[in-house]
Amino acid sequence: MKHVLVGIDGSAASHKAARMAAEIAGKFGARVTLAYVVPRLLLPPDAYGLTVAEVEAEHRAHADEVLAAAAAELAPGADPARLVLFGSPADALVEAAQAGQADLLVVGSRGHGAVSRVLLGSTSGRVVHVSTGPVLVVH
Repeated sequence: MKHVLVGIDGSAASHKAARMAAEIAGKFGARVTLAYVVPRLLLPPDAYGLTVAEVEAEHRAHADEVLAAAAAELAPGADPARLVLFGSPADALVEAAQAGQADLLVVGSRGHGAVSRVLLGSTSGRVVHVSTGPVLVVH
């Protein structure tokens, strides 16, 4: 194992997933990449007085803060790579794992029940179904 990719959304579950990913990576001498996905905005240019680029830049700044907070929770000396993606969270994570040749994709689960998954969707559930590589869902 050389590369572990972990999805981060700022939730306690994703921070737990990051810690687990770092622990696993440490045992194999693998590198860790923390990835935050900003849903692709469908706003036209100049929506609300902002351009799409300005809106995306604002979201990227927030993503950087979330990734920094997750990285700070890892063991001292851990220096994970950080990646900001745009798109559907599950699809973007799976595509990034495949493109970066991650040996393991780690995501957190917020523990929503079946009704919530049907109504809201589930990133972790979708990742498990569409990924062609190993996935660890941390509860």
